[in-house]
Amino acid sequence: MRLSRIALVTAVLMLALAGTASAKQSPPDPADFSFLATIDCGSGPIEVGSTDDIYAPLVDLRNGKTYDPVAWDVSFGDFHFVDVKEGFTPTRRNSMECSYVDEWVSGTVTLKRACRDRDDRDRGDRGHHGRHHDRWDRHRHGRHSRRG
Repeated sequence: MRLSRIALVTAVLMLALAGTASAKQSPPDPADFSFLATIDCGSGPIEVGSTDDIYAPLVDLRNGKTYDPVAWDVSFGDFHFVDVKEGFTPTRRNSMECSYVDEWVSGTVTLKRACRDRDDRDRGDRGHHGRHHDRWDRHRHGRHSRRG
């Protein structure tokens, strides 16, 4: 009977380890993103990918970790874009400011700090409140538009 318990425990441990190994994901494919950028929040540069929605997550291209933007202050030539996500008030406690550079603009992006409940779920903001933000509002102003 003792031998069967040892065999059962061994089998369970092997399945658990196999499940952990198979759960590891490959890095995101840069081709899946509309924009590739570099952010730096004080710990060194991080290459990220993102979509046309300015408040969609920025995805770390090394490991798939996501960063949630809540405010932007970026420029290109005479074009200057400043926006804060509707319903969010950035503070030192709930956000952090990072440098941001992509092929079109540079400046800062403010990211929501990850706050976790006891059950490891994100708290706080739950979506876009029905408001879609196109990247730099290019349909209205054009990517290379200049404001006077």
